[in-house]
Amino acid sequence: MEKNTIIAVILSAAIWFAWFSFFDPKPQNQVEQNIVTQTQTSQERPVDTANVSNIQVMTSNIAGAEESLLKLETNNFVMEFTNKGAAIKSFLIKDEKNREVYATIDEPPFDSSGMLDFLIHFDNNEFLNGGPLDQILWEHSTDSNTLTFWSRFRYNGNLLEFRKIYTFWEDSHGFKIDYVFKNLSQNSVRFPNSSIIISPSAVVGPKLDYNNTFNRMMGVYGIDSKYKEKTQGKGFFTKAGDIKTNIDKIDWAGVGGRYLLAIMKPQGFYGNGVIFDNREGMGFRTGMYVELGDLKPNEDITKSFKVYVGDKNKDKLTSVDSVLARAANVNRLIEPIRFFVLWCILGLNQLFGNIGWSLVVFSLFTKLVFMPLTNKSTQSMKKLQALTPKINELKEKYKDKPDAMKQKMMELYKDNKVNPLGGCLPLLLQMPFFFALYSALISSLDLWQAPFIFWMKDLSMPDTIAVIAGFNVNILPVFMTVTMFLQQKLTMVDSGQGNQQKMLMTMMPILLIFIFWSMPSGLVLYWTLQNVFQIANQLVVNKLGKAKG
Repeated sequence: MEKNTIIAVILSAAIWFAWFSFFDPKPQNQVEQNIVTQTQTSQERPVDTANVSNIQVMTSNIAGAEESLLKLETNNFVMEFTNKGAAIKSFLIKDEKNREVYATIDEPPFDSSGMLDFLIHFDNNEFLNGGPLDQILWEHSTDSNTLTFWSRFRYNGNLLEFRKIYTFWEDSHGFKIDYVFKNLSQNSVRFPNSSIIISPSAVVGPKLDYNNTFNRMMGVYGIDSKYKEKTQGKGFFTKAGDIKTNIDKIDWAGVGGRYLLAIMKPQGFYGNGVIFDNREGMGFRTGMYVELGDLKPNEDITKSFKVYVGDKNKDKLTSVDSVLARAANVNRLIEPIRFFVLWCILGLNQLFGNIGWSLVVFSLFTKLVFMPLTNKSTQSMKKLQALTPKINELKEKYKDKPDAMKQKMMELYKDNKVNPLGGCLPLLLQMPFFFALYSALISSLDLWQAPFIFWMKDLSMPDTIAVIAGFNVNILPVFMTVTMFLQQKLTMVDSGQGNQQKMLMTMMPILLIFIFWSMPSGLVLYWTLQNVFQIANQLVVNKLGKAKG
């Protein structure tokens, strides 16, 4: 293997996460239809909410009051609402395979409600610690495809009415929420900084091992149609704290997990900032500052949002609002290849019924496609090896004239029809497939919990078989390193680099084992299979070469 090939691989690995631009898919139309609702009741101890902050709730919450649970279903969702906080207590997504995937978590791994609550808060302290409107039992009514919750409260002594109205479309992947404030007093009312904070949830599912880096919860938002995100807690350059904020013109905001999103898009206005709950172990609630201004006597103000709760699918996001396509966070250069990779693997899965075996066949397919280039690369490196003595002569003869040495070497390569970068080409052409597979395994719900054989139970996660003193023991990265050493031994040619080449050859597998140690096992499996197929191919080539000799 050439030095240039090794450097190309190292550089490719170094730019691993440098993808932050996206396509703009065309929007799809929404269809409005009626929705059937059912009602159940359960009893819960009432919460004392009087005189919290500057708010005094007027809605009745006497002892023995019942919490109402309302079931609602569309073609895409199955939901259970509660009038406690006017929230969605359970939200199920029905995907193409008619599976039901939890978007919210019954037993959250964080100290959070585990609900899609779409809360409203009047200051930063309420955003962190909760407010009185989060716990009261709201009045409610249903009408066709609309569910309305309302409550009255006094703010600084002024009587206000607040309505939270959910509107659904039968075939849509999103829905609408209207927040309506009405001033029933004789005085103008202004909230702190003339703004409120609205947020969809602190967590989204499915429930995962949140100690793993890939499964972290994050705040997501859009500015000027660009995707932005913030992770929780302390990092290498940051410290954990109470809140993070960003004051800007906000297109949309919400919370994102590895596979699912819960985001809100203002209708007819922009948010004027975002706020993040940065306390460790608290989910990662992300709120949007919404300006209200003065609420005059008998005046009402409505703030409307389109809401998307679902997987990171660009078509579904775009069907709700074209701006939300950015929330899928898929690189525009990788996206077509990612689509092809998923199409191949899921198509093969219909034959084999196992994503792991489908990945094996796909890996073999890509190796066969690139085999002519790989063999040509090997021939190029052998030609380069044959020129090593002449190259060394030129280096010695023109050691004090670097420009002349480069010119003479290029002439030598041209006369012998040798491309010094020929060994890099097959590897560089395969890297987009590799990146696309990484993207698919990281965020595609179709590959979540995809099993293979033996100890490999989930190809979207590292193949950990044990944890010793906090260290994950993985098997596939070790296999990958062994196969890489074997591949190098079979394909290595002497390019005149001597000890420098040997050092690079040794460093490469060591570097990659660190990079791949915590990667999804499906990705490590793919790379390992590529090494195994290359070893088999090289053994055949070497045997045929000896037979001809």
